[in-house]
Amino acid sequence: MPDIGETTGQPGLQLLPCNPVRIPRVFDDPDAVMARFRDLAPVPSIAAFLGIGNSSSLSAWFRCDLSEDLFFNNPVFMDAARKAFSASIVRPTRCRLNIYGPMPAATAPHLDAAAYRGMSVENAPIWLIYNMSASRLFEPWLAPVASGLAWFYQGKDGEFEYWPDGEYRVERSPMWNSGLVCDNEYTWHRVGAVGSPEAQRRLAGRLNSSDMMYATGDREWEIRDGERVVERLDANEVRISVLWKADIFRDEDHLASFSDRSLDLDIGKVTEIYLEDLDAKGVSPKRPGDPLTDSAWRQLLEEAYPTPFSSS
Repeated sequence: MPDIGETTGQPGLQLLPCNPVRIPRVFDDPDAVMARFRDLAPVPSIAAFLGIGNSSSLSAWFRCDLSEDLFFNNPVFMDAARKAFSASIVRPTRCRLNIYGPMPAATAPHLDAAAYRGMSVENAPIWLIYNMSASRLFEPWLAPVASGLAWFYQGKDGEFEYWPDGEYRVERSPMWNSGLVCDNEYTWHRVGAVGSPEAQRRLAGRLNSSDMMYATGDREWEIRDGERVVERLDANEVRISVLWKADIFRDEDHLASFSDRSLDLDIGKVTEIYLEDLDAKGVSPKRPGDPLTDSAWRQLLEEAYPTPFSSS
């Protein structure tokens, strides 16, 4: 697709490309950072954090928010984001701690839910946002977001796999105070299985959304359900990561362009772009009555624009 800025005369509307930046040392004092992680315990399960109930497939994944400057305004992440996106303005938006016990691969390769100018999960269903990303028709409207990652793990597996521009890359254990800045809303990625198959089997089917991760002793951890200890884990069985997000802008003009609502998408524009592209593919679908809820329209889009890892 051509640069929309070239066809509209509005240079603010274009994809901000990313060249991922690896970070050999994220924090000056990793021991102090680890102590802070332990102070934050107990950490709720990902199911509780997201408001999801119990299921038979719950994994040993725990999450909480990080708000201190040490994490939120980390200068190493901010500098790497400027380099990765050739951007002059970096505005952190959120930071989270993820703690994983032994578990299968967290997900299939995926994208984080993107935000487009005028279209995001706040006003559109998640399936549509993911399909917009899979179609790659809406890249000029993509709101640029930097994703910073820092890892603390010395156990088995637990790799971070990602595909910038379709090229496979992987960060493998041991990963201690190292990190990466990339664009997880645009780059396919996933966390690999953590721990041995035997350790994963020990926890299979035993976890509840009410479970929490506790720090015990000097380095050990425990998954507890109330007062009941579900599993004791040593340091090498626990994978810890920080996920940092920031809005990024090439310059002041790029930032100012986000105040121009005429550049925004709405569901009408999104539907027209889809219909035009489908027609070019030789498909002439019936215009959906409600593009947000029409099940036949959703099925058509998901068949016409599958993800690269649909068969995984």
